[in-house]
Amino acid sequence: MIKPYSLIAALLLSSTLIAAPQSHASHSHSDKHPAPAQQAHLHGIAQLTLALEGNVLEISLESPAINIVGFEHRATSEKHIKAVEKATASLQAAKLFLFSGSACRLKQARVDMSSVIEQGGQHSHGHKDRDSHSEINANYSYECIKGEELETVSANLISLFPAIETLEVMWLTESQQGAITLTAQSNLIRIR
Repeated sequence: MIKPYSLIAALLLSSTLIAAPQSHASHSHSDKHPAPAQQAHLHGIAQLTLALEGNVLEISLESPAINIVGFEHRATSEKHIKAVEKATASLQAAKLFLFSGSACRLKQARVDMSSVIEQGGQHSHGHKDRDSHSEINANYSYECIKGEELETVSANLISLFPAIETLEVMWLTESQQGAITLTAQSNLIRIR
């Protein structure tokens, strides 16, 4: 039996086989050396990967920090620290994704904000380069009652984080894979 993390790895490796959605004009920090579409750091764009195996649904989010917290440097002011705390709470919310066809329960949410805030109460005396490309990652594990009946996933990320203009989604089940670009007008991922 293939583990969900294996499905995510397979999805990422096979992503070149999926017709990648084209993004509209977004801000890139890499004008001199453009990065491949899958690795580009583009403001306004985030990537979401879903892998469903049996009753286990794994979801991974990767986004430039500016889309989530409004900045990309280390949070040193009280205002920035509060923005990180608020974003972390929003990213850990159980209602971030809604499902049809099968009920799915959040088992675990892991949010990595280490690019913008010190972990474990450590304080840095140096400042991160303001032109850096900070990323925020979140991983979610869901247990679905009947995974084979899961039809759609609604991603509420753009409504919570309006700086995300488009959400590039790749998904994989045991029998299919696909890609879609979500916007504020369309947040539905149809996997069946």
